[in-house]
Order: sequence, then structure tokens, then C-alpha cells
Amino acid sequence: MPIAARFVVQSVSALMIVGLLALVGIVGMTVWLNERSRVYFEEVIEARDIRTAAVDLRSAVQSAEASQRGFILTGNEIYLSPYNTSKTTAGRRLELLQQKAAVAGPAGIVDRLAGSVAAKFSETDQTIALKLDRKDAEALAIVLTNRGKLAMDEINLFVSGIVRTADERLTAGVTEQRANATRLRLISIASALLIVLVVGGGAATVYRYAREITRARDEVDALNASLEQRVAARTADLELANAEIQQFAHIVSHDLRAPLVNIVGFTGELEHGLNSVRAALGQAGDAQARLVAETEMPEAIDFIRSSTRKMDNLIGAILKLSREGQRRLQAERIDLAAMIKATAAAIQHQLAEAGGKVSLDLQVNQLLTDRLSLEQILGNLLDNAVKYRSNERPLSIDVHTRQAPGGRVIIEIADNGRGIGENDLGRVFELFRRAGAQDQSGEGVGLAYVQALVRKLGGDISVNSVLGRGTTFSVVLPDDLRQHSGWRQSHEQVS
Repeated sequence: MPIAARFVVQSVSALMIVGLLALVGIVGMTVWLNERSRVYFEEVIEARDIRTAAVDLRSAVQSAEASQRGFILTGNEIYLSPYNTSKTTAGRRLELLQQKAAVAGPAGIVDRLAGSVAAKFSETDQTIALKLDRKDAEALAIVLTNRGKLAMDEINLFVSGIVRTADERLTAGVTEQRANATRLRLISIASALLIVLVVGGGAATVYRYAREITRARDEVDALNASLEQRVAARTADLELANAEIQQFAHIVSHDLRAPLVNIVGFTGELEHGLNSVRAALGQAGDAQARLVAETEMPEAIDFIRSSTRKMDNLIGAILKLSREGQRRLQAERIDLAAMIKATAAAIQHQLAEAGGKVSLDLQVNQLLTDRLSLEQILGNLLDNAVKYRSNERPLSIDVHTRQAPGGRVIIEIADNGRGIGENDLGRVFELFRRAGAQDQSGEGVGLAYVQALVRKLGGDISVNSVLGRGTTFSVVLPDDLRQHSGWRQSHEQVS
């Protein structure tokens, strides 16, 4: 089943939305995990600092205790060298633990540690001072009270608790970091698979659609190739049929004219014989016979002559139409003002009888077209304007030209004649069709002939009329006949 363009657009759009959501999910999850990692990293750093501070504090107190004991036992002040440094270090580490007391361990452990440290350094300071004053017995008595040892045991206990809490936090942080890394890896893999599926689905849809477009294009190309062949064959058939029609028109015209010539000839002989009959009857002939010879027979002969003339005109019109299709068009520069004036001059006597005039309003005065065809078009239209004038007013014919889009020129011939009824407007260009009162001679061929000429020149003709007010014929022609296919075809046919 062919895939529809709308389905392709909807599918690709849906896949793109899914891919975008997956990408947004990956980015959002990565940002969240990174933020969690940062928090855990800071907690790990804080736990490490607390652990380090606690261990350093214990080491400093132990160093101070060792310095105290060495001095008391030996009396050598060299053992007091690290004492003050250890005491200062212990103070700084205790201060750091107090700043982190909220997370260093159970509530109050840092304060209790501070008390034990203070008690320990109070004991060491007191014994060192007594030893310096040579009060060895008193210093030893303080040591033997085990007050310092008890404080040191408390310090070790509190430090161990702080270290254990820090280690637990470090372990929890590392575990959480590993879990976050695992989550990020799993989400990345799942999202990557989803994006691969989205891209693969979109690519498959586009590929299928492109393949169907290619197949459809190949089918169109094949149809176009066969269509060109069919058109060429049909054109050849039409050209053959047209040639046969033209040949038939010539044959029919010839076959019609042959008996027509005989009718005209025998009509002349009949008229000559009628004169002899009139002379033979004289005054003594039968009155009825004289009436027939003087009245009825001349009328019959006149009717025969009128009918044969009309038939001859029809035959001539048919031949004219058939020959026009074979004439080679000649494109030349036309001066419209000069041509219209010359065409009007040819019917000047008719214009004078109608008291008429021809007015020109030419916005375009140059046209590259076939001179003979344009002369016949203008001649027929001007002749019609004169022939179907109104007896109620002087005849006025206005000829306008103007440029139209697409390299075309509009020629309008407007008159104030009797006009054409609305019901007859659509039939004025039909062959042998006449509209309105039949008080003028004609066979109904002129406008059909004009339409054929205009179309051969690559144009079109239309009519607009109001009964009793006048008629306007609009002829649209290309301003350069050489750009029209009819001109090229006429040259190819003749060559």
C-alpha cells in the first residue's frame, strides 16, 4: 500500500518528538545526577576533613602526653620541645570539629571531646609546671591519680566515634556515587537505544517514502514516454484526418459547383427561351399564357439565380476556410494606425451612407503578426459594424488598443449599432449562424472565419453587446507572432 505524504510527515514528526523527549530526559537526568554527585562529593570531602581533624587531634594530644611524660621522668626540658606545637595543633583541630559539630557525630560528642581535651591539657600543664618548680613529688602524685589517663581514654573513645561516623559517611557517599554512575549508565544506554530506534524508524520511513516517490516518478516517466508516443500517433491521425477533410472540402466544393454551373447555364437558356415565347405569343396569345410568361416565369428565373448565387457564396466560404488552414503565416511589423485607416478607407462609401466615423485610441501601435490575417480580421469586424448599424443614430466606431500581461495586445472595436440579443451572444461565432433581423445579405460565415484567423494567430476573440445600444468585439493577440506555436507549425507544415 503506498505511503502517504501526510503519514510520513506525521510519523517523522512523532519520532522527532520522541527523540527530543529522550534527549531532554538524558540531559535532565545527567544534570540531576551530576548535582547529586556534587552533593555527595562535598559530603565526602567534609567527612574526610572531619576524620582527618579527629585523627590529627588525637595524635596531637598523644604527642603532648608523650612530651609530658618524658619531661617528668627525665627532667630534661628537651622533651618539652613538641609540647606547645602539639597543643596548638590540637586546639586548631578541635576548633574545626566544633565548626562541623552538626555532622561530626552524635549530638554533644564534640562538646564532650572538647571537655576531655581541656581536662587532659589541664593535667599536663599542671604536672609540667610542678616539675619546672622542682616539685617532683606533687607532679608524680597528680600523674598517679590517673586523671590524665582517664581524659586520654575519653579522647580516644570520642575520636573513635567521630572517625567511625566519618567512615560511615564516606562509605555511604561512595556507595551512592556508584549507584548514580550505574543509573547514569543504564539511562544513557536506554536513551541511546531509544534514539537509535527513533533515527532508524525515521530513516526507514523516509527511505520507504523516497523509494515510492522514485518508483512513482519512474512510472510517470514511463507514462510520459508512452504519452508522447500516443500524442504523436494521435497528432499524425489528426493531421491525416485534417488533410482528408480539406480534400473532402475541395471535392465537395468541386462536385457542388459542377451541377451549379449547369443550373446557371440552363437558367440562361431558359431566360433566352422565355424571350422567344414572349415574342411568339405577342398580343394574340392566350392571356393566361402571357401572364405566366410575363410574370411567373421571370420570378422563378430570378429565384433560381438568387439561390445559385447564394450557393456559390457558401461554396466559396467553405473553400476559403479550408485554404486558410494551409497558408503559411508571415510575421512582420504592423503599423496598426495605418492598417485601421486603410481598412476604414476601403468601406468609406458605406461609412458615408451611414453618416459614420471611425475614431482611434491606440495605446499600442506596433504589432508583429501576419498582415493578411489581421487585415481580414479588422475588415470583417468593421464591415459588420457598418452592416448592422442602427438607423436611429449616426454610426460611430471606436477602435482601442492596449497592452495586456503576458506579451499580448488587446484590440477593441466598439460600435453603437443595433446590438446583439443576450440569447444570441454565445452563437455569433458559429458557422452559418446569424442573429437578429435578417435584413442584410450574408451567409453567417464572417465571424466564424474571424475566430479561425484569430486563433491561428495565437489569440482569442470575445464579444460584449447590449441589444439596441451597440457591440464591442475584443481581439487578444500576442505582440510577437513568432513566439506562438501556430506560427512555427505553419512553417513546419509548409516546409
